[in-house]
Amino acid sequence: MAVIQEPFGVTRGGQAVEKFILRCGWLEAEVLTYGAALRVLRAPDRNGEPVDVVLGYDNVAGYESGGCYIGAVVGRYANRIAGAGCVIDGRRVPLEANEGTKQLHGGPRGFSHRVFEGRKAGENAVALTYTAADGEGGFPGTLALQVTYTLSERAIAIRYEAACDKATYCNITNHSYFNLNGGGDVMGHRLWLSARRYTPVGPDSIPTAMSRPVAGTPFDFTAEKTLGRDVNADDQQLRNVGGYDHNFVLDAAQGLRRAARLTGDRSGIAMETWTEKPGLQLYTANALDGPVCGKRGVPHRPRQAVCLETQFFPDSPNHPEWGDILLRPGRRYDYTTEYRFVHI
Repeated sequence: MAVIQEPFGVTRGGQAVEKFILRCGWLEAEVLTYGAALRVLRAPDRNGEPVDVVLGYDNVAGYESGGCYIGAVVGRYANRIAGAGCVIDGRRVPLEANEGTKQLHGGPRGFSHRVFEGRKAGENAVALTYTAADGEGGFPGTLALQVTYTLSERAIAIRYEAACDKATYCNITNHSYFNLNGGGDVMGHRLWLSARRYTPVGPDSIPTAMSRPVAGTPFDFTAEKTLGRDVNADDQQLRNVGGYDHNFVLDAAQGLRRAARLTGDRSGIAMETWTEKPGLQLYTANALDGPVCGKRGVPHRPRQAVCLETQFFPDSPNHPEWGDILLRPGRRYDYTTEYRFVHI
């Protein structure tokens, strides 16, 4: 079926926001030009009934005021950078802080707050583009970004492509909040992760080390278990951030590979996360309590959803020993993440 484009509203600044509707087989998605956000993702439950498995808002005002990056593409650098600064080729680069002294998800006006240009990119795809100015968020270089959503009969794929005219850091992900039951909390959801190590953090959510083994800790998802089984365990890491909000170091592999499997306990919907990135941030929506209600007037509450954000590791710009992730002129940023539904 062809992609349908419709007006969605207007920002406070007068920019028009468009909505793109994609349908293929059992799946349906809605993508906005505001924040390149995934607003709707419907998949069939065990009885064949459609379930909207992502949180979102009914209007533009919700996305402008609601916070929590719901459904949005985040960057220029997803996750946290300590001290709102980094070093590039020996030069200290100050960044815009928006979480105390830290920068989170690109700063106060990151990609999640920008209106992209949208266009149909095939029978079941939409491409959204945005050009970030030199110095936006503090990052050097003019960065050209394209995010392409492609819907197939069993999956939604998100491809991130970017290039910059100066050396910069670039780490882009989607911040969808998943609830495979379509409502209620997600503590009964079962999760498996292809990760034998995770990144510990301090009370400020900044990494204290690159990785630590999950074995024998509440962070071991190498055997499937419910999100709620250990989330309240007596563990300092969980206390630091009020639950799971940690990067998991994915087991080494090349190319697109399976990183996670999430199953809704009531709906029976099973979703796999496939990625080319080395890390995945598991976030159990510990602070989800925004001032604006979500779709159909439903309030957003803590642990009502879970995020599976594929990424480079948090604060990597301050840890070059963790790997070279600088995006330099002539080099292309090109990564894909897929959310695949099984048993459809």
